Amino acid sequence: MMTFLFTLLMLWIAVGFIKFVFKATWGLLKLVGVIIAVIAFPVIFIGVIVGIGAVLIVPILLVAVAFGCVYKAVTA
Repeated sequence: MMTFLFTLLMLWIAVGFIKFVFKATWGLLKLVGVIIAVIAFPVIFIGVIVGIGAVLIVPILLVAVAFGCVYKAVTA
């Protein structure tokens, strides 16, 4: 009986840990998306003001990746 209770306790802890890992991963994904967006948006505005169109592809891609990260974290 003790083995059965111990097994149930370990399964309960394992499931709780898996839930925590998923929540932490989504939180980190949101954080990464926000940081990338905060870095890329000023670069886009500076590029638009200065008029360098070819260099804008990198920050635009970073913003797309940031929005993708945040969207994946919110909808999952």
